[in-house]
Amino acid sequence: MSRKYLLQHPSMQRLGKAVWREWALKLGASLLLVAFGLGLAWVTFGTQIVLPLFGLICTLLGIRFIFHLLQEKRAGGPRLMYLLENHPRHIVWVYAVVTERLPFGLQLGSSCTLYFKLMDGDEVSIGLSAEAQREAAQTLNQLLPHATFGYTRDREQWYMADPAMLLRHEEE
Repeated sequence: MSRKYLLQHPSMQRLGKAVWREWALKLGASLLLVAFGLGLAWVTFGTQIVLPLFGLICTLLGIRFIFHLLQEKRAGGPRLMYLLENHPRHIVWVYAVVTERLPFGLQLGSSCTLYFKLMDGDEVSIGLSAEAQREAAQTLNQLLPHATFGYTRDREQWYMADPAMLLRHEEE
C-alpha cells in the first residue's frame, strides 16, 4: 500500500484525533494553571508572601506551557503526526501498554498508552482505547517497516545503549 493511503487510513485518523484531544487537554490544563495561579496570587496578596509567589510561579508555568503548545500547533501540528508524515525513520520503536480496570474481578474498562521511541532518545506517547490501538498498530506496522514493535527488557536495554540498534532491515 502507498504511504499516502496509509496516512489516510481510518485507524490513523483515530490516532490523529487522539493526538489532538491530548493537545486540547494539555491546553485546558495550562489555562486552569494560569487561572489558579492568578486567583491564588490575587486572594493572598498582601496577607502572605509565599502563596502569592507560588501563584505567580503557577501563572508563569501555565503561560509557558500555553506558548509551547501554540508553537507546536504553528509548526504543523503535534510532533507525532509531523514525524509520521515527514520523518518516519526517526521513529525506531513502538510499543503499547494496556491498563485494565478490574475492581473485584469485574472488568470495567481498559485503556492503552502507545509509546513511540525516537532516534534521538526522546519519546512521544498517546492515549488510545485498546481497540483503536490494535487497529493503529496494524497500520503503523506497514507505515513504519523499519521500526521495532513490542516491548521486551532486551529492547529497552538496546534502546538505552543505542536507539539505532532497534532499526529493522526492510525487506524489498
